[in-house]
Amino acid sequence: MKIGGILYTEKADAGKAIIDACKAMTSPDPVPMGEYRGFQMVLAFDAFAKEYRVTLSGALSHTVSLGSDIHGNITRLDNASEGFGAKLQACESNLANTQEQMKAAQSEVDRPFPQEQAYHGKSARLKEVNSLLNMDEKDNTVLESEPDEGDSEPAPKVVGMER
Repeated sequence: MKIGGILYTEKADAGKAIIDACKAMTSPDPVPMGEYRGFQMVLAFDAFAKEYRVTLSGALSHTVSLGSDIHGNITRLDNASEGFGAKLQACESNLANTQEQMKAAQSEVDRPFPQEQAYHGKSARLKEVNSLLNMDEKDNTVLESEPDEGDSEPAPKVVGMER
């Protein structure tokens, strides 16, 4: 583990260096801390949770909450990095499942609809019946939408001017 440009080979020394880096932080803004197992470490303080967090950055970022124990912080970083394999397997199985679902859906889309002829015939008949039923309504709505020549709309009343 490399913290602040210094290489640590012992867990106790590295854990103490992490706690010292936390104590040396003056602002909650993320600051680069070092490197661990090929991941860049970024230290930040979460003011809402009131805890220090290390973000392991590689192709993706993984955040680990820190505590006050020297060995516990190293163990937390180890657990986070060991969990990558399980996360990868879960994502790969999810991807395989999704691809199988996509193949099944594609085969359903490609399959012809057996009642397509009947559907088109009944849809055409439905349009015909609807047009016959709505024939009178269309004329009335056009006539009712325009005011007659003699009719005029009453002027709006002014609320504040009445006695």
